[in-house]
Formats: sequence, C-alpha cells, structure tokens
Amino acid sequence: MSPVKHAVIAAAGLGSRLGHGKPKCLVEVEGVKILRHLLHLLSDVEDVRVVVGFEEKEVINEIRKIRPDVMVVRNPGFRATTTLHSYELGARHIKGDCLFMDGDMLIEEASFKAFLASCTPNTPRLAITKTKTRDAVFTTVENGIATSFRRDDPTEYEWANISWLPNAFFSEIGNTAVYEQLRQFLPMATQELIAYEIDSEQDLLLAKENLHLFSLHALAG
Repeated sequence: MSPVKHAVIAAAGLGSRLGHGKPKCLVEVEGVKILRHLLHLLSDVEDVRVVVGFEEKEVINEIRKIRPDVMVVRNPGFRATTTLHSYELGARHIKGDCLFMDGDMLIEEASFKAFLASCTPNTPRLAITKTKTRDAVFTTVENGIATSFRRDDPTEYEWANISWLPNAFFSEIGNTAVYEQLRQFLPMATQELIAYEIDSEQDLLLAKENLHLFSLHALAG
C-alpha cells in the first residue's frame, strides 16, 4: 500500500497563457474537467487539499460536487504569488511527507499509480516525463536521479510538476518558481510517468491527440 496520505493540488492561478478565461483545472477535455480527473487519480489518498484563488467559488463548487471531503485552502494573494506559495499554504500543519501537484495536468493512470507506489517515507521523489515542449523545466537524469534543472537546451525529460516531498521543503520560501526551490535539494530520486501539462493551447491540442491514454470516458456524464 502506498504511504501517500496527504496531497496538495495547486489550482489558484489565472491560467492566462491558456486563455480560456477560467482556472485551468476547470477546462474540459472530452466533457471531463481536469479537476475531476485529478481527484479521481487521488481517490485513495485520504487527505487531499486544493488551493484556490482565481474564480475560487467556481472551483469550490466543482470540488463539492466531486469529493466533498476535500479541504479547500484559499490563496487570496494568487495574483502576486507563485505556485510555490500555494504549495506552502496547502501543506501547512501537515507532518511528514506530502504529494504536491499542479492542477492543470492530464496523467495516465497506471503510471501515476506506479509513482504513488514508489513513494517511501523520508525519501523525496520527483515525477518526470518525456520532454514534449520547449517551455518546460528540463531535467538532467543520471541513473534515475535528477541532478539539475534548466529552462533552455532541452533534455530527454522534463519535471512533471508532481513531487513527493517532506513538508519541511517549503518552510522557507521566496516568491519564485517551484523548481527554483527544489533545485537546492538536488540530487533527488525520480520516477517516470506519462503526463501532459495543459499550460497553453498547444499543450491542450497535444494532449487531445493522446486522449486514449487518460480513460476520460469513464468519468464523463
């Protein structure tokens, strides 16, 4: 059984690059909102927290329809802060390790379950995925260990915006990107999964070309 008992989903951002005028977690793919897909993947995690900000009432309403026991954490400063701040807010008062993930992803279920199964206490782990775009956090991986991040000169893998980390990693933060915070803790173990971040229209089109990976039809309706 996976030791993952806590998970934080960052879903407070504006989603301005995608340009749908709504939080990216509420974007529908094949009639299924991304948030429903992510909460389905976390159905066996007992403590799930979603950090909300932009259009928070709509996100909260969706959460209540899907899984009423999910804890909602407000980030009123979402316009001026980064995902890192949402992670810190969401993980407050959690003791031990926590799964951190962004709210704008489509993830193949079997590989996600394999990632959860690979998590062990007190052993930080990053999810990586095959590089798909030029706008990613490219990750140098040596023998399954992430040794560096960069934003240019693509590598074989990119960080998948999913991490299994001690809450203490976010005890002291600045207003910077999550990968900048994590860089100081490298090297770190990795686990590959199949994931598509929906950050732009191009990302959405690429994910739609691979819908067979996500079993969304089972969640529709």
